[in-house]
Amino acid sequence: MASRTQNSIRNVFAAWGGQALLAVSQFVVRAVFVACLAQEYVGLETLFASVLTVLTLADLGVGSAIVFALYEPLAKGDREAIKSLMRLFKRAYIAIGCVIIAIGLAVSPFIRFLLGDDAPSIPYLELYFFCFVLNTGISYFFSYKGSLIMADQKSYVVYLIQYSFSCVMAAFQVAVLLLTHNYLLFLACMIGSTLLQNICIAVKANKMYPFILEKDVRPIDPEVLDGIKKNVLGLIMHKVAGVASTPVSNIVITKFVGLATTSIYGNYLLVVNALTSVTSRLFDSVIASVGNLKESESEERSYEIFKATFFINAILFAMVCGGLLCSFNAFIAIWVGESWQFPLDVVVLIVLLFYVKGMRNAALTFTSAYGLYWYTRWKAVLEAISLPALAFVLVFPLGIKGVLLAGVASSVCIATMYEAWAVYRHGFHRPLRRFAIAYVKYTAASFASIALAYVICMLIPVGGIVAFFLYGFIGVAVPGAVYVLLFRSTPEFSELKRQVGGITGRFSAKFKKKKAE
Repeated sequence: MASRTQNSIRNVFAAWGGQALLAVSQFVVRAVFVACLAQEYVGLETLFASVLTVLTLADLGVGSAIVFALYEPLAKGDREAIKSLMRLFKRAYIAIGCVIIAIGLAVSPFIRFLLGDDAPSIPYLELYFFCFVLNTGISYFFSYKGSLIMADQKSYVVYLIQYSFSCVMAAFQVAVLLLTHNYLLFLACMIGSTLLQNICIAVKANKMYPFILEKDVRPIDPEVLDGIKKNVLGLIMHKVAGVASTPVSNIVITKFVGLATTSIYGNYLLVVNALTSVTSRLFDSVIASVGNLKESESEERSYEIFKATFFINAILFAMVCGGLLCSFNAFIAIWVGESWQFPLDVVVLIVLLFYVKGMRNAALTFTSAYGLYWYTRWKAVLEAISLPALAFVLVFPLGIKGVLLAGVASSVCIATMYEAWAVYRHGFHRPLRRFAIAYVKYTAASFASIALAYVICMLIPVGGIVAFFLYGFIGVAVPGAVYVLLFRSTPEFSELKRQVGGITGRFSAKFKKKKAE
């Protein structure tokens, strides 16, 4: 049986490799999309995705709560408890999928209202939106079985299927765009891919866990069900807060700044979302292992792992944000053209928002693994109220910059501190000031090193592809070097070296074994 560390390694590499392929395919699709369809359609993609995030409030966090409940029976090999949970999962997700489709059908006739007063005339807009709704709704009919595989620390199985279908879908979408310029057929490819990939994942789960097909399923233990209900109540508020961030921000931009700005922002958001997916997969891939760690190791050891995880979080986002800031506009110019670029001040705010959200990954990983959603429920309420209100106030004097600033302020002042408080108070039983000191220390190092990297880039007058690669390299290398110099003597850096050494050691041993054979 694979160890916790081995499963985490497989999950991370499958996630990163698959996400890299997916990102490349998405960029190719977007470049062809921009060339074949009008600018307004790019904005529609961003707007529809935001509205769909609002509709997925129907999920209510049921999936995450049940996945958390699966950790213990999977660790103990309790098949009867797993069967009971999966039956609940199936019923809940089929109902959620139907609710999303029904609400989407009801909302479709009113979607033009969100485009603002100067909305372009786009035929079949309501039908296009319902295609997005249908794609989201049907994903719930089979995806619950993939959650069982991921809870069992085998996320790589799900990732390989998802990314394979996504890349094939991208190829079909490019062909459709080039041959027909038909947006409806483009969306049909998306729906077909979602349906087929989830069916394949369900079939794979049935083969890996054939006992879940058995008909004799006992009722869920009342204590377990009470725990699920409590986590669902906490997650409802988290879902509301999630809607109050990027989706509502995009809707505010579309309504009060214009669909053209949303179209440009959509390209930047595609890059940011690709990077978010890559980095989030790293942390998502170890959630099940952290949940297992909680059940099998001491609190002190878990705290040490958290500090190392937070350090990895900090150095990773310093390097990614450095490379992003230094090369963002160079990439946009190469990819879709200079006319799609934002000025530097807007780019800085986009990168800053990406950074402050990304720095929450370590705390969110442990929140998920420890099932602490109940304790952070008021964070969700505060964020859901403050972010839209602040965005609405700032969008009039500052435009898109005001919306981005609202996101930064809400993420730092409310979400980051509240999530850390929950982990430190209820997970590790330690004072929050330890986290605050580490956060300020890492952020200061990140900002200083990224600024240094950007100044160096501005002293090198190059353009085009050379600028993208050279500036990107400088943006990544300088923060990485600064972190090594500043933190090489810390316990967190030692833990990072130990983990990396363990990974390389295992690969080396496997290579020598295969060579000997």
